[in-house]
This record gives sequence, structure tokens and C-alpha cells, in this order.
Amino acid sequence: MGIRVEDVKGLDLVEFLTDHYGMRFHPAGEAHVSLSVFTQETEPSFFVRRVDGHWLFKDFSSGHAGSIIDFVLVKEGLSEVSAALRHIDRLLAFPGSARKAQPGSPGEEGPGYDITEIYTTIKGNDQAPCRQYLAGRGISDEIIDDLIQGGILLHNRYQGHSWCCFAVFDHKDELCCLDNHQIGGEGKFVLGRKGVFTRDWKILPEAQRVFVCEGVIDYLSMKSLRAFPGIALLGNSIRFDPGIFKHAHLIISALDSDEGGLRALLDLRERFPDKEISVFNLGRCKDPNEYLQAVKKGTEQNRLTAEEKLAVYREFMRADTKSEVAHTWGINRSYMYQIIKECEESILTGFQERRPGRKCSKAPATLAEAIERIAALEEEKELVETEKERYYARSEFMKLRLKWAETEAAELRRQKGKSGQIKKNRKGRNGGPV
Repeated sequence: MGIRVEDVKGLDLVEFLTDHYGMRFHPAGEAHVSLSVFTQETEPSFFVRRVDGHWLFKDFSSGHAGSIIDFVLVKEGLSEVSAALRHIDRLLAFPGSARKAQPGSPGEEGPGYDITEIYTTIKGNDQAPCRQYLAGRGISDEIIDDLIQGGILLHNRYQGHSWCCFAVFDHKDELCCLDNHQIGGEGKFVLGRKGVFTRDWKILPEAQRVFVCEGVIDYLSMKSLRAFPGIALLGNSIRFDPGIFKHAHLIISALDSDEGGLRALLDLRERFPDKEISVFNLGRCKDPNEYLQAVKKGTEQNRLTAEEKLAVYREFMRADTKSEVAHTWGINRSYMYQIIKECEESILTGFQERRPGRKCSKAPATLAEAIERIAALEEEKELVETEKERYYARSEFMKLRLKWAETEAAELRRQKGKSGQIKKNRKGRNGGPV
């Protein structure tokens, strides 16, 4: 570790965020204010100030607050302080005043970096190492070809290593960032401003079911397992526009099975209280890519959750071409028909286990009979109400009698006590009985 917590505490947060996250501050009393990097606000509400020798921030638009470490944890989607320190150390290795446009070097888009220029430079590199890397992680050739043809999959070379680089575009088809994964290693870094990764921008707003995962490779894995649309957060912070799930009735959470993924799932449920949230069953795997590789090896079965089975059944009943249902869910037809059979058996069992309710009394045959029955019911109701009043009056009367009896008993006890005291006093004065 090249930097310690004590070192980080002394960093000027305004300078750090300006150099490495492209934020622009202006003075606001004793603080500095800027537009938030967590929301799309138009009025600045991100404040930074120095308190008791430490720099702190408060973002009123998103609610995030804390130190420089807290900022990096949220912004980069990290779950451990040690990971945040490593990221800060990496950023500080390229100070804003000395950084040069080195194509593919790690850091945030800011002074000295132009991700469009970097994208153009590395786009001409041979993607063969990336193809081999993704194929080794279980991604199909069809998906890899689509990424290459769309200008999404790039081969980045940096510091003697090969990086599988994904170009992330927003809904306006504008380049947001370059997400780099080290080939043959565990290294990762992002150039530019993080945004949602998806190849489904055109169909997401109208989709009725979608999935949410953390990384790009997880997204590609889910697309290999399920054909319906989804997004990758590039972390575990739920900070995307909820409008992209406008018509979705089912959101499938394919987030990692760790502490960060659990927090993101809770945030997802809080952000979409009106949607049905289903958790993708990863079995013993930690993320969708590990699950995909296990499925291909035959150690895991690609099975659906109860909520997903119900969705398959509903779509099957509405679909004209049944095989299309199996295709869109990424399952074979035999498994689809097994699901349909299970659902029908469950429905039949539910009907058979129902108990009959109370039978209705004979309905009146004529209007006159109905009026007569209503009159009888009203009379019966009046008798019941009268009886209730009688019992209430009797209860109140008994309460009064009981209270009166208790008062009389208390009075008798007092009189008896006084009489006994008088006899005792007389005996004491005369020396004998009264």
C-alpha cells in the first residue's frame, strides 16, 4: 500500500476532486460548492469544507457525505477502505499539473485526458487477446462479435499489460468512459466518468422485465443466460435514471452475493418500491460470470426462481409462438414445458385444497317476499339493539350497586373502628371495663 489513511486526511479535497474528477468549485462562505457528480442537478449543492483540520463533503442532491475515502467508495462502487486507498494512490501517481495524455493510462477524465482521443487511438489495436479473454470467461462468439462490430470491445496496452477495454456509451450514444480489465490479472481501472453500460438503450424503456448487475462482464454473462435487456452499474451504486425502467414490472437483481451487492439490492428496492424485485439465483457462485462458467461446466443448472417461472408461464399463455418464450429466457423448450406443467399443477392443487364457504340462504322468489324478509331482518335488528341497550343499562346499574355497597362497607368499617377506640380510651381512664 503506497498511501495511508493519515496521508489521505491531509489532502486538499477541493484540489483532489478538481484534478481527478473534473469538478469545478467556487467559494461559498467558508465552504466551496460545485455541481454534484452523483446526480444530474442544475443548481450546485455539493459542498466541501475543512472542519477541525479534515476535509469533508456533503452532497445535498444525493445525500452522500463524509471524507475523501467515503467519496471514492461511493463514486467508484468500492466496498473496502483498502480498495479506496489503492485507488486514491493510483490517482495521485498522475497529479493534475503533470499529467499528459498517455493513451490508456489509469485515472479519471480531467485536465490532460481526452477519452475520445484515447478511444480513437486504441480502437485500431488487434482485439484477438480480448476475444480470447472473454471466450475463456464463457462469453459466446455471437456476443463478442457484436461488441467488436459496435466499437465496444477494444484492446488497450498499458505498462506492459493487455487490457480488455469496454467503451461505455450513454443513451445519446456519447462516450462516457472506458472500462479496463487486465488480461491475465486482477487489475481494473476506468477512464472517464462512470455511467451505466448496456447494449439495450433502445428497448429498455419499453421492456417489461429487466436485470441489474454490477460489471460489464456480468452483463455479458447475463445476456448469455437470458436474452432480455438489462444494465451494468459499473459498481454497486444505484445512481442511474429510473426512467429507463419505466414500463418494467419485474426487475431481476443479478448483483454480486457479497456485502456490497446486498446494499445495492436494498437500494434497488428502495428506489423502485412499485416494482417486483426478484433475486437471480446464483447458487454457490459469487457473481453472474462465475455462475455462467459453472453452467457451461455442468456444475450448476440454469434454473429460474419462482417469480421468473410465474413470468414464463404468463408469457407462455399469451405467446403465439411458444418457442420464442424459451429463446427470450435463455432456456431450452423441455425446461420451459416443465415449468408450465409445474405451474398448472400448483394451480390445480390450490383449487383442490380450497374449502367451501358458508352456503347462501334461499333467495327470495318475489319482490314482496324480499320486502317482507327485509322488514323481518329490520325487526330482528331492532330487537337485538333493544336487548343490547337493556344489557348495557343493567351492567351500569350493577356497577352503581357495587360501588354503593363498597362505600357502605367502608363507612361501617370506619364507624366500627371509632367505637372500638372509644371503649379502649374509657377502659384506660377508669382502670376497668366500661
